[in-house]
Amino acid sequence: MNLILTDLRTEAGKAIATSGAGAVKDSRGLAWEVGQVLQGRVIGQRGTGYFILELEGREILARTPFFLSPGDLVSLQVQERQGSLYMVKLLSRAGLTTNDIPGEILARLGLKDTPLHRSLVQKFINHRLPLQQELLGQVKQALALLGSEDEEGIEVVLQALKLGVLPRTDALKLLQEFMLGEKDPGQAGMTRLARFIPLLADLIDGLAGERGKEARLLYQEFRTLVASLVLKPEEGEVKVAEQLRNLLSSQLPARDGVAPFKPLPSNGLIEKLDYLLQAIRDGTRQTGQDASGKLLETGKMIVRQLAGQLIFQWCGRDNELQSYLYFTLPLLKNNEVTNWGQLVIKKERRGNIPIDRQNFNISILVNTENLGCLLLEISIWQREVRVQGRVEKEWVGRLINESWPALQGAFARMGYHLHGYKWQPGIVPRCLIPWEMASGETSSQIGFLDKRV
Repeated sequence: MNLILTDLRTEAGKAIATSGAGAVKDSRGLAWEVGQVLQGRVIGQRGTGYFILELEGREILARTPFFLSPGDLVSLQVQERQGSLYMVKLLSRAGLTTNDIPGEILARLGLKDTPLHRSLVQKFINHRLPLQQELLGQVKQALALLGSEDEEGIEVVLQALKLGVLPRTDALKLLQEFMLGEKDPGQAGMTRLARFIPLLADLIDGLAGERGKEARLLYQEFRTLVASLVLKPEEGEVKVAEQLRNLLSSQLPARDGVAPFKPLPSNGLIEKLDYLLQAIRDGTRQTGQDASGKLLETGKMIVRQLAGQLIFQWCGRDNELQSYLYFTLPLLKNNEVTNWGQLVIKKERRGNIPIDRQNFNISILVNTENLGCLLLEISIWQREVRVQGRVEKEWVGRLINESWPALQGAFARMGYHLHGYKWQPGIVPRCLIPWEMASGETSSQIGFLDKRV
């Protein structure tokens, strides 16, 4: 069960209290331990999705997608604590078990008890979305537009709902291309683009006339641009830092959009690629070549995937329900992009605020021929940097440990304290998927408690 609990003494709580929520019975801070069972009672409702609970003698403001009635008794168990966040499990409520909840919610919403409706209710809970009839209706309409009611279709639509791009069909389709494309990270995003561009060389050489000349000039310019965005570790850390900066910038929107009647977010890279593909198509038509081949269609698919990624980046930057920025990292070796990586930047905490440059988390996944797959989880808080890692081969972990003191010195010169490196061997995931349900981070009965005291 997903609840966000707020002591009414906090700023958020005071705002509710001034609307008639009542006084706080006890000003002591919340301090729950893992495994602790909390017994409480619902004593009132304050707006849609907001309820007042009495827990441990205190009045607590609770935000939840569930329907709670005054007088309901709730029993919660703390599953995990992550700083100010609590993961809890609903044990019981007024004699009901967690298995009874989807059917009860559907009944109160006036919806038929169907497999699709039950699946949507459970997905809404997992995604921490408010269970409202209007939102469920929007999701069903979007699924009809996609022509799919399977797990992937539902995941795409819920992500679109969280990003606020419904009911725009064009944005929904692009987001679908992006999300499904990322299932194979070795052939996704910028990595796929870097591998695709050299394949156009033979097609370009076969073009003639003015359109062919124009296409060749555009191709050389774009190939140089893409080459500058590929990471080349052998060129040294200074150049790699510049390459990384350019690479990340190329995956961020330069123009906002998505709202009704606004153009979709875009940037120079996508616009140049789209223009190049059109020039090649015009050139092949002029020479009588077949322009409907798989190569150009692959190029258009890459354009759509990159555009979908920009929608994800733009809408998620200060979204209360979204906390990621996601990047793909092509790496060059022996003049070929045989290695690749992914980078996810996460907010330190949720909320409708941008990512704080001083306090955030980074996940880096690198897949190489020699080192295998390597995952680094980096937490930065008040210039304190902590790193945990997972490697497929133990010797890789030992190699990183040997180089750690030098890295600590580099961080110290920048004013950061880098703690020791903790790693463990094992299976490393091949994809840092930026949407929650596909990553398996949540389960059907577990949510977050945000203690804002």
